[in-house]
Amino acid sequence: MIHERVRHARHYLGWTQTQLAEMVGVSQAAISQIEKSGQVSDETLDAIAEVTGFSPWWFRQGPLPDLPMGSLRFRKRAGTPARDDERVRANIRQALEIIDRFSEAVEIPPIRVSPVPSTEELDSDAIELKALEVREWLGVGPLDPIPSVVRAVERAGVVVMGSALEIERHDAVSFWSPDSLRPVICFSRGFSGDHNRLSLAHETGHLVLHHLRRVTVAQAESEAFRFAGALLLPSTVAHEELEEPVTLRSLAYVKARWGISIAALIRRCWDLGIISDAKRTSLEKQLSARGWRKAEPVHVPDESPLLIPKMIRIAAGSSSPQRLHSLMGLPPLACKDLMV
Repeated sequence: MIHERVRHARHYLGWTQTQLAEMVGVSQAAISQIEKSGQVSDETLDAIAEVTGFSPWWFRQGPLPDLPMGSLRFRKRAGTPARDDERVRANIRQALEIIDRFSEAVEIPPIRVSPVPSTEELDSDAIELKALEVREWLGVGPLDPIPSVVRAVERAGVVVMGSALEIERHDAVSFWSPDSLRPVICFSRGFSGDHNRLSLAHETGHLVLHHLRRVTVAQAESEAFRFAGALLLPSTVAHEELEEPVTLRSLAYVKARWGISIAALIRRCWDLGIISDAKRTSLEKQLSARGWRKAEPVHVPDESPLLIPKMIRIAAGSSSPQRLHSLMGLPPLACKDLMV
């Protein structure tokens, strides 16, 4: 499967065929032919391995885990190029290969999240109730803050991984294969702790609400955001803690306790009818005027996955990225990423 893995390596690094060709010292047509046929000299394959960071033998392994692009759910912003989607997909496929190989080394919690049936219709109230049900699956009380969204989701049998890839417009992505293999969430590192908590809650919403149900992209995003807000801050609590007059100061106090961003809290207040359209617009303008769109006050700690690093550490007998590179043939950055 050399052709597939050469294409995968290029996608993982976000390179075009022309960029890879220039680094290897061959023509773009040569790279195109390799990706079609897999016919390549040892010398050229060694050169591809050197510039991409993958081990030469990695390219001669069997097929990568199947991961159709349409099976991924993204939390991403508008204008994201297709190349970035492919890069995220490549990152997930590498993680799935790791999980397939090392999953027997450590007992992974059973899957405790169940998808909504394909025929079920959901309105806002139903999504709020579903979020409360999922909180129970995650082992969280109905009125309690979630100390760590990563750990709660991992305990429910979902594999979580972080990615250090510099893909500015992707916040997170989730995957649950049609044959019901283990669900996976990947979030982009480099964002604030409250941002990533919302991304994880959002992707959990996709896993539960949209694994079997087929809705438009716009509807799926709207439902996932409603679910994420309800998961992080149940409506009963929101009505108790977010009474008018809602101010940025009062929202900051709620953020400190519940780990949800001020921007997301403004939307949560509006979703629940706590504030009017005009008040929402006013608060969002204040948020922008203070420069809090890019950096909000009140620090929310970062959260890191534990399941994949534990799996690798036990299976590889080491937490060294170099050891993982020797076992899996992945680039140093990918190995370090999986161990953090």
